[in-house]
Amino acid sequence: MIRPYSKIRSSLAADLSVIQLLAPNLVLCLVLGLMLSLGVTARAAEVPLRAFTASYDLTSRGMNLGTSKLSLEPVKELWRWRLTTKARGIYSIFIHKKPYFETTFSHNHDQIRLQQIIIADENSKDKIESASFDWKSGQMRVLRKGKHTTVALTTGVYDYQSIHLLAAAMQLQELEDATVSFYRKGKLVEARLIFRGKGSVEIGGKDIDARIYEQTTAESKNTG
Repeated sequence: MIRPYSKIRSSLAADLSVIQLLAPNLVLCLVLGLMLSLGVTARAAEVPLRAFTASYDLTSRGMNLGTSKLSLEPVKELWRWRLTTKARGIYSIFIHKKPYFETTFSHNHDQIRLQQIIIADENSKDKIESASFDWKSGQMRVLRKGKHTTVALTTGVYDYQSIHLLAAAMQLQELEDATVSFYRKGKLVEARLIFRGKGSVEIGGKDIDARIYEQTTAESKNTG
């Protein structure tokens, strides 16, 4: 089985800690659990999602910084991605925050619509950042850095977690390039997802066949 794999090129500045900095990259690179539920003969709109949970170690230069848990689960009539991270080892002495990143969306027929994005800390009742999507009124209400803003919605929107659904749809529809509206730091920017060919990803010491997708976003700094 050939599995989709995403590579991010935009800079991901974090507000919480080095642990949170690694979290978006984890979501973009390790989406194999979701992709295992895709049937290659089905149309993208007809693909049923399947709940899963996976845990990962966060490492940098050979040092174990912490652990992360990624899950996809149904919540009533919606679906929710949830990514939680926490420091481990010596880092847990200095970093007590447990950031989490949630994306709630609807999956009906041929539409995937974001409903809410939340970035917060399990140890705090206050949200660090949130975005609520009101598709009937065509507005996105954002809370970021203590400020409330409203952004007009004109088309479908993806974020760091839901972008994998676009990659899956591109695979099933044999598309190699797609441009979409993307949520980033309280704003909607243009993002492009490009199929770069087939390769491999090392998982658990084994090389797994993969389809390589590269994402770039406007107003971001490319790292090459």
